[in-house]
Amino acid sequence: MVKPVTYILDTTKDKKQVVIEPVFEEIAGGDLFPTGRYVLSDSGHVLGEIHLDGELFEWDGVNNPGYQNLLRISQFIREYQEPELAGFTD
Repeated sequence: MVKPVTYILDTTKDKKQVVIEPVFEEIAGGDLFPTGRYVLSDSGHVLGEIHLDGELFEWDGVNNPGYQNLLRISQFIREYQEPELAGFTD
């Protein structure tokens, strides 16, 4: 994932639009390196950050959306392909 993406989080109360934004670090030469960290926000308010490491994930945030929702979000991130890059990933 290169650009922020909107994800529909289906909670027991309602459905929320959550923006998932990848975090990059600048390395030598000005190149950007993906960190495996993603900031989740809802209506401009940061909910927290999910860190992916292979099949494992960690949540750091004020509101924990629950294990099942974090599992769904982490799987969505792993499987997501940028629409304009989808034909070039093979």
